[in-house]
Amino acid sequence: MLRIAHLSDLHLHAEGSLGLRDLFGRRIFGAANLLLRRGKLHTVAAAMAAVEAARTADHCIVTGDLTNLALEAEFALAARVLGPLGGYDRLTVVPGNHDYYTPDAVRSSRFERHFGHTLWSEGADRVWPVVKDLEGVRIVALCSPCLCPPMFSYGKLGQAQVEAAARLVADARAQGRFTIVALHHNLHRRGVVNELTGRLLDRDQLRAAMLEAGADLILQGHDHRPRTFDSRRPDGGTMRVAGAGSASLGPGCADIYVITGSSFTVERWKGGQLTR
Repeated sequence: MLRIAHLSDLHLHAEGSLGLRDLFGRRIFGAANLLLRRGKLHTVAAAMAAVEAARTADHCIVTGDLTNLALEAEFALAARVLGPLGGYDRLTVVPGNHDYYTPDAVRSSRFERHFGHTLWSEGADRVWPVVKDLEGVRIVALCSPCLCPPMFSYGKLGQAQVEAAARLVADARAQGRFTIVALHHNLHRRGVVNELTGRLLDRDQLRAAMLEAGADLILQGHDHRPRTFDSRRPDGGTMRVAGAGSASLGPGCADIYVITGSSFTVERWKGGQLTR
């Protein structure tokens, strides 16, 4: 039995870290959203409660949007909040669109400097997809965000990453491993505005490839509400696509997947308390 926690979309903001020089380009739109709405919704306290729940698991997967504006201070805060979850052996963190928010954040490898140690062992090539083999379980981590124009938050994996992920999943299935795929952007359809501005551009290709390869569970973020969808695979098995919602909204949400062989159950945690 292995317990895998899932957190997502912390959107942490370090108070006082936003200066006038940070308001050039697309950050001015994100800053307005932060000041007018998001900053009043997402809290560090809720995120910490979710982390406490995740500490009861053997491993934790965080599916992106750790920050609001990809500021250095926000990444440092996220690293402190997630610190109790451990390092490479116990934690896997993939980036979200807010973590690749600006060209300077991407150029300076801000996400990778703070969380690369959860993806790549020392001396390993820093390539995607990332694969981790745990006891009876394989995690395949993907990078979906890309630099977008202001007011857009779409993502794209690219054919090479999708095909590589499919090979890793199929290989794990051949070994009898339960397979988990983790990425930030959601695979389900949302409202018209979100479909136009924030969808994963090659989600249909990823979904088809994962069904064919035999993935058991796809963990996603981006949508701040918990979502679960099941699809039948060609081999007769079931592939679940699930989002935990935002870890920093309300009481702080975390899901824990209790995996035994090829099956699993789900624990839902809110505010550090088990709800089901």
